[in-house]
Amino acid sequence: MRKVLLLIVCCALVCSLSGCIVFKRGSSNAYRSDEELADEMIENIIGCAEKEDAKALTGLFSQYAGESTLNLTEQAEEFIEFFQGECKSWKGNASSHEKSEHGKITWRELRGHYSVITDEAQYEIAYIYIPFYREEPDKEGLTAIEITTEETFNKDEFLWSLDQKPGIYVTETGEETYSEQRLITPEELIRAAGLTKEQYSKVDLEQFIEDFDITTEDVDTLNIPLLLEEYEPERKFGMYDVSYLLEDGIEERTSDFTENVYAVAFMENKNTSTECVYYDLLDSKRYRTSDAYLFDDLHQVQGGYYADGQQIVEALDKYGVFDWESGTGEEEITDPQHMVLAVLYDDGTVFRVEASGLLSQALPDEYDEVRDMLLSGEYSGS
Repeated sequence: MRKVLLLIVCCALVCSLSGCIVFKRGSSNAYRSDEELADEMIENIIGCAEKEDAKALTGLFSQYAGESTLNLTEQAEEFIEFFQGECKSWKGNASSHEKSEHGKITWRELRGHYSVITDEAQYEIAYIYIPFYREEPDKEGLTAIEITTEETFNKDEFLWSLDQKPGIYVTETGEETYSEQRLITPEELIRAAGLTKEQYSKVDLEQFIEDFDITTEDVDTLNIPLLLEEYEPERKFGMYDVSYLLEDGIEERTSDFTENVYAVAFMENKNTSTECVYYDLLDSKRYRTSDAYLFDDLHQVQGGYYADGQQIVEALDKYGVFDWESGTGEEEITDPQHMVLAVLYDDGTVFRVEASGLLSQALPDEYDEVRDMLLSGEYSGS
């Protein structure tokens, strides 16, 4: 017993002397609270910066992020150099996204944003953190961190950069020059990264470059072959741009409307207010917002769970939605009303119905029940 106690004391002493950072990974993180995980991570980040420990800071990142970012250590050193002083206080929170199967969490992601005050400056720090990923444990840990000053953060033109690609970002002005903004061309990327045809033949390189916002300078920073290997179109850190479902230019579904459904999107503009909802049946997540433009970047919307995606689809079939016809009311009204309902399938085709005018006249009586079901995420079974 005495030896065990001595070992515990020695371990604690080693951790305190090395500046660490007890960083937990694995299944235990599936059940810890968002607040506990998020606050623990910002404390670890601050601790690394105060102790000027670049190795410990990179150790907070996932294996995937570390392998994807070729100069992560140099980025960590730049972060530490930018962070000045001793922390006096911090405050903030994180949004949470989860995926589950049969009632068990299989993936969690936290997006934190904290204000950190030191005895020399005030900083804004944001991060993307995956505390648990059952299917791909090599992605557990930080994906990206960004730090800037309070002054830069408060500028009108400021936008976070950490969604673009894995790594550590130090944003000093919030402004980019044209040369920094110019994305690399596919031909330039192939030459600069030394890609073989096998590595990129199945990927739309223009979309890949746009998704990761890759410039010429990034070729020496990112592990391009690994990112290509892991790349999934229309997905970036688990999120979607689904705005096209509510617009024109889709390939329309003509049969099998209830089979192999991938997602459902709904928007209603009525009496000057807008309601939008998106169901991701693959990840069992539901996103609701009052701003349709947020469908361009779903990570800005808090995701939640709903009972059963296939049940929603079967209810749409029961209400006859797949027989509804798009149309516009002939009457003139001072406050136009508009709705779009789209169902996306795994082959990329879409069923979509839309209507403008007085919706109570332009759509069947069942519309109110469909609307209530989609906005609540619950089917009453009536």
